[in-house]
Amino acid sequence: MHSKLWISFLAVVLLVVLVHADESPAKPVDIANNWTVDVILRSHIYLPTPRPVQDVYVVLNNTTPDLVYRIERRQAEDPFNLEKETFATTNETPHDPYKLSAHPLGPFPKGADLGFTMGQWLAANGTGTYLEENGNATLNLTFENLVPNGTYSVWYARITMPTNFGEVLTPLGAPDGSQNTFQADAEGNGAFSLKMKALPPSSSITFENYTAMYVTRTAPMPSNITWTLISVAYHSDGKTHGDMPGEFGKTTHMQMVHLMYPKPAHTFEEWRNMSILAS
Repeated sequence: MHSKLWISFLAVVLLVVLVHADESPAKPVDIANNWTVDVILRSHIYLPTPRPVQDVYVVLNNTTPDLVYRIERRQAEDPFNLEKETFATTNETPHDPYKLSAHPLGPFPKGADLGFTMGQWLAANGTGTYLEENGNATLNLTFENLVPNGTYSVWYARITMPTNFGEVLTPLGAPDGSQNTFQADAEGNGAFSLKMKALPPSSSITFENYTAMYVTRTAPMPSNITWTLISVAYHSDGKTHGDMPGEFGKTTHMQMVHLMYPKPAHTFEEWRNMSILAS
């Protein structure tokens, strides 16, 4: 009798041990090899530190109708400006998001009428996911409010912040730009999916420090901060240009960007609330 009770007791103990073994903490996710990001693509003016609209322009002064200007976030909040027709420039116009040149907002010689208003341009948006696994990545994006039937290309930009500003654009996927294009439909919707090499990471910096350096200016600006952005360009000439984006302002117009957050943040909210980042 006692031996049967003892055997039953041992069986219960073994069962408890096995159950608790199954409940042991899972191994932490290795963010160096596995990382998912919620991608949200919108105009430069909606970045955490808003930048001027770079590649489409409006007439701001009726006394000089042949000259056009970039607009900034505060101007984009004025319905009058949103109703303005947009134009290209007659020549390629270099990007100047940090307003480092003498006249970063213009005026510039007015080029072709692009056929949409500033409000329509800024309404474009994209959402999706970026999944990084062991040095490779899968990007899935959907878009709305694009230029109907427009020709688009997708890039990653490496932006070095002032005081050492630089911008390098590389096509997603194949280096020759043969995998980074898509066409919007007649309703202005679009989709883009690609398996590719993982993108280089943004510098590891908390949102608190980012704000102190670039918004409140209460901290010094290092010269080695570099960001990765996913960038979507519209081609008003209906052509893509291989491994080069084309002539900014004239025929190529960067419409949307997504700032790749420092690891391990998956979303902007996570980055904003993080005090410690991956090394």
